[in-house]
Amino acid sequence: MQGLTFFLRFMSWFSLRHLRTHPVRVLAVLFGIALGAAVYTSVRLAVYASLDSFTRAMDLLSGKADWTVTSPGGRVPDTMVATLQRHPAVEAASPLLTSYVTSSERGSEPFLLIGLDPILDQPLRQWEIDPGSGPVNRIWLDLLINPHTIVMSGRLAREQGLSPGSEVRLEHVNQIASFHLAGLLEEKGLSLLEGGYVALADISTMQEFTGLRGWVDRIDLRLGPGATEGDVAGIRALLPPGIKLHPPTESRDAGRAMINAYQLNLSVLSFVSLFVGMFLVYSLVSLNAASRRRELAILRSLGASSRMIFVLILSEGFVLGMFGWLLAIPLGSILVRYLLEGVSSTITNLFVRVRVETLQLSFWEISLSFLVTIGVSLIAAYKPAHEATRILPREAMTGLDTPAAGRRPGRHFVIMGLVLIGLTWPLAKLPGLPGLPVTGYLAVLILVVGFSLLSLPVLQWMGSRLPSVLRGFAGEPGFLAARYVRDAGERTAISVGALITAMALFVALVIMVHSFRNSVSLWVNQTLAGDFFMRPKMAGLNQYQDSLPQEVIDGLKQVRNVEIFPYRHLELRHGRFPYEFEAIPFDLQLRHGDFLMIRGNMEEIRDALVRGDGILVSEVFANQTGLNVGGRYRATIGDVLLDLPVLGVFRDYRTRGGLVYIDLKRFQALTGDRQWSGVRFFFKEPPPDPAKASQQLYSDLLKCCGRKHAIEMVSGSELRREILQIFDETFAVTTVLLLIALLVAGLGITTTLTVLVLERIRQLNTLAAVGADRKQIRSMIFWEALLMVMAGESIGLVCGFFMSYLLIFVINLESFGWTFLYRVDWSSLLISVPAILATALLAALPAVGLVLRSSPALVLKEA
Repeated sequence: MQGLTFFLRFMSWFSLRHLRTHPVRVLAVLFGIALGAAVYTSVRLAVYASLDSFTRAMDLLSGKADWTVTSPGGRVPDTMVATLQRHPAVEAASPLLTSYVTSSERGSEPFLLIGLDPILDQPLRQWEIDPGSGPVNRIWLDLLINPHTIVMSGRLAREQGLSPGSEVRLEHVNQIASFHLAGLLEEKGLSLLEGGYVALADISTMQEFTGLRGWVDRIDLRLGPGATEGDVAGIRALLPPGIKLHPPTESRDAGRAMINAYQLNLSVLSFVSLFVGMFLVYSLVSLNAASRRRELAILRSLGASSRMIFVLILSEGFVLGMFGWLLAIPLGSILVRYLLEGVSSTITNLFVRVRVETLQLSFWEISLSFLVTIGVSLIAAYKPAHEATRILPREAMTGLDTPAAGRRPGRHFVIMGLVLIGLTWPLAKLPGLPGLPVTGYLAVLILVVGFSLLSLPVLQWMGSRLPSVLRGFAGEPGFLAARYVRDAGERTAISVGALITAMALFVALVIMVHSFRNSVSLWVNQTLAGDFFMRPKMAGLNQYQDSLPQEVIDGLKQVRNVEIFPYRHLELRHGRFPYEFEAIPFDLQLRHGDFLMIRGNMEEIRDALVRGDGILVSEVFANQTGLNVGGRYRATIGDVLLDLPVLGVFRDYRTRGGLVYIDLKRFQALTGDRQWSGVRFFFKEPPPDPAKASQQLYSDLLKCCGRKHAIEMVSGSELRREILQIFDETFAVTTVLLLIALLVAGLGITTTLTVLVLERIRQLNTLAAVGADRKQIRSMIFWEALLMVMAGESIGLVCGFFMSYLLIFVINLESFGWTFLYRVDWSSLLISVPAILATALLAALPAVGLVLRSSPALVLKEA
């Protein structure tokens, strides 16, 4: 205990006192660490909040159910409730029917309307009438016996300006009807779903409103305490073909898997800022050790062990990491609010619907943030601490406190770098964990390390080959700058490595985002071709569970001057993988659009597709299920088993587990299902004014079909524009993280140049004493910065191209199941590279300002 107390007092005297004498330098490093830690923590907290919100919502909806009965792509007859209740192992069976609806008069955002049996549901789900909204027994009775009666959460009622006794008109594709608000829900259980945007109705009322008399979405079962696997098998035997029994956690686990894959990608990207910040710690700890070299030698001569010196210098890294992490707390509280909105919006648009109302601090995430920040800081301080142990006691007598020049790199750095770069692709192709591209990220790390090792020989080459060239147009300052870059060795290369990391990530993400956007643009213009689109309102939110009413279909057939493209959309599962199934008229699709084929020749399979003799599957579906060209696709829809060959694989960027296309006529012939989930329209003759023609078609469709039903209609150009806008918003968070990483890299350049200037303060003053003016010396520092940044940018640019290939064809493939057409946005790179160069050179200004602050004669006299 006494030893620890002594060490802490000694560290305070030796290290903390020295840090206090250079507040600007220390604050710059602390800000870099804090920024990296804040980004890392904020991203993980934002994704964690979204994941927690989704999980809680799914758990609240499932309640205490042990098993769920559903019909993939369809619904379950409510007569199954009585059948299941008669099984001795079933303790409770409750039907459920859900749909997102809106209020037609109040313009509110969608909310979840749940239809349930108030009596049968009590053992499974928690919800209570708020006594403050009226007599509980009367509200219960109204809910049970009065049609078109609902109860709402208090929040939803407040948002819509409603109170018990109010009337509200709700929109569904089958009808627009007026409902009586009988009472409010207490704020617990189901009323917390969707952030409180929820209402309940009796199951019969819900069936009448949605036009689904006799049908429910699912039946939740709770089994008795003594239920066995044999009982579960007996329940399965009661189910007719096409109806499945599965755990209620299946959908939750599938959604969590997609969010976790997104979380891993964002976490790795956010860690880059913290990783780049590691170089700041290295630079400052190296500077502190170098500027106190004589003091360390005196300590050694007085009996301090090399171990004590090592721990003393290492502790400076710990202190910087700890205070940087503490500073990250207020920064993170600002960042997390922006990131929470962006992350939750991305998850909703791409994967599953989440509504995050509160941000809960996770002890695990906070602890992980602290450990990662401290760990990164200790790793950064390890090398300077190890070098400090090599200081000999006799150096205390030399009177010099300037470290020796950095060693020059040999061929082994080149060999090691090239070997690591060569290993990246074989390593990336090794199998990783399901949905987690561990080997892909490891390959990216090795790639960055490999190219960073090349920075040493590149700097040496520049310092050997360029001095004469620079002397020709920059004079002696350029010559000396190049020579010093060569001799500075690892000190310069470390910060160049930070810039390489940030630059490579920037280039890789620019290429990936451009490739993705280019591919998505081709996809929406070919696969999603159409001049006008119609579907049930909120079809996407309701996963296309509702089809267009027959009255609407009959009306559509009367519309003139357009070709009608109907389609049937179902949400199915292949094992544990959810996916989308769509029946389309292939003849119209191939006449007006196309597919981005990966495997299979469209010219060869066109006739078979139109006849319905096979199917197309998306790249995501093929990668998740292993079904490829030549394989057999089997799926049960209702009581019909589809068994068709896979004829081709195409690119598709919908995110619900992939897509399967079948010809509509063949689908109708096999299943007897003649419902339409939506319609596309193609003008028979290209209109002179597409916008005006779309507006006229909208008016015609509204007259014939949209007065009594909630229908969504949008022009094809507007739909494609919205899809691309969602895409751009999706990468907004990525752009912010990237800019922060570049900012931290710029701080690294500042710190490194400051280290180089302060280490050579006597050399620079000697130059001034023998005739060099301030402008020449500052010019020399500027040229040093220019050479460092040019080396970092050029190596990072090459590394970025390699990294982009890994991101597109390995990491995205394993994380989300898709790849893109590789496209390089040369215009953005040509603009960005010089912009980054200019920005990085601005980081040299603080170091340039340090030169010759004091009189050269005074500095040399103190030596």
